[in-house]
Amino acid sequence: MRRLLALSGLVLALVAPAAAQPFDTPEALLEAFYAPYLTDDFPENEESFRSAALNALYEADAESTPEGEMGALDFDPYIDGQDYQIANLEIGEPVYGGDTATVVVSFTNFDEPVEITYDLVNENGGWVIDDLEGQNGEFAYRLSEIFAAAQE
Repeated sequence: MRRLLALSGLVLALVAPAAAQPFDTPEALLEAFYAPYLTDDFPENEESFRSAALNALYEADAESTPEGEMGALDFDPYIDGQDYQIANLEIGEPVYGGDTATVVVSFTNFDEPVEITYDLVNENGGWVIDDLEGQNGEFAYRLSEIFAAAQE
């Protein structure tokens, strides 16, 4: 039990500070972002992983959603599902365009292949998530479009 607690503390010690500091590379950002899906140790606040624009979409959704009701997201767009058992996580090579980068992340979730394309931006000295697109099965989505549709 002590070994398990020590290991859990070590993982938290590694992940928690990472969430609070700027990420020097797109890969470092996405590795830190997906770490909780592998450890079940999620930070209380994920704002440091997201751009100001994406955080504004989350805030607008929260403000326009009546208390006790579900907002625009009825699934986790970062895994393209509600439940997760992530394996075979692969972070692709970034394609840069100035202060932006596109990165494809692939993994299996309950043995089903998933691919998410991230639009990242270098903001305030570090890489953050600005948008994403999932193209799995019959349901394709872009996170910013889900929020926009909910505001209509």
